[in-house]
Amino acid sequence: MKKKRHPALMIILDILAAAVIVGGIAAYRLLIPETYVANASGTEAIPTAVTTSEKAVAENTVTTDWSEAFADKFTDGEVIETDTSYMSKNVNVSMTMVQENGVTYYVQDIYVRSIENLQTAFAEDTYGKAVTDWVQDMAIENDAVAAINGDYYGVESGGVVIRNGVLYRDDANADVLVLYYDGTMKAFAAGDFDADLEMESGAYQAWNFGPVLVEEGTALTSFSSRISGANPRTAIGYVEPGHYVFVTVDGRQAGYSSGMTLKQLATTMESLGCQVAYNLDGGQTSTMTFGDEIANQPYKGGRLTSDIIFITDGE
Repeated sequence: MKKKRHPALMIILDILAAAVIVGGIAAYRLLIPETYVANASGTEAIPTAVTTSEKAVAENTVTTDWSEAFADKFTDGEVIETDTSYMSKNVNVSMTMVQENGVTYYVQDIYVRSIENLQTAFAEDTYGKAVTDWVQDMAIENDAVAAINGDYYGVESGGVVIRNGVLYRDDANADVLVLYYDGTMKAFAAGDFDADLEMESGAYQAWNFGPVLVEEGTALTSFSSRISGANPRTAIGYVEPGHYVFVTVDGRQAGYSSGMTLKQLATTMESLGCQVAYNLDGGQTSTMTFGDEIANQPYKGGRLTSDIIFITDGE
C-alpha cells in the first residue's frame, strides 16, 4: 500500500521539478542555438546566433547620447543634405574625395547621436557562409545614409563575427577590431582576443580581417599581411566615442588611382585623427556608398560581399 503524500508537500515537489526542467532547458539553450541556416553548399549547419551577452543587453544597450558633445554637428530635426553631406538630429556625414600622388580615395567623416546609428548588415539579412550581395543593394535595403563593405566574413568558416550585439562566431584567426556600446574601439591580436570577456565588456560589433593600422593615435609601420603593396582599400577609424571615419581607396586603375600600401593607409588614417584604425576587406570588394549611390570607382565594378557597415538616421 502506497503512502499518501501531504498535498502541500506535493505542490512544493512539483514546483521544484518544474524549476529544474526550466533551468536545464535554459542552460541547454546557452550551449546549443535553437535555429540554424544551411550554407550555400549545404554541408554545414550554421547557428543564426550563438549568444548575446546578458550584460550587454541589460546595461550596454542603454547608449550614450552624444548630441550635446557634438551640438554643432546635429540639427533640431530638419535634414540638410547635399551631394557630399548629410546632417540631421541623429547623424552628420561629410564626404571628401582626395586625389594626390596618383591615388584617389574617399573619406567620410561621421558623427552619430547614438551608437545604434552605426550598424552592420548581412547580405540577404542572413548570417551564413557564401551568402552575398552588392554593397549598394544592402545599403539601399537598410536605408543607409552612408556605407562601406565589411570584412567579408562569409568567405571562410573561421573568424570572429559580432554584429549588432550578437556573437555569431568565435574563432579569431587575425587581428580583431571591437566597437563597444559605449562608442569606444579597441584592436586585438588574434591570440589576445577573448570573445566571452569582450561580450561581457559590452562588445557591439567585431570584425576579423585586419591588420590594425593605427593604435593610440600612432600609425603602425609593420604589418602581418601578405598583401601590403598598393591596392584598393577599405578602412574604418575611431576618433572618439560618437566620431568615426570611413575610408575607401580606389586602385589598380592606371591613370586614375594606383591604390595604397598598408603603410600609406595607416599614415592617412593617423592624419585624419584616428586613435584606432583597421583595414577591412579590399581589392575588388572596396566600395563606399553615399545615399543610394556608389561614391567611389570600385575595381572592375566591385564584387558581391557578405556584409556592410553603415550609418542610419533611424532612432
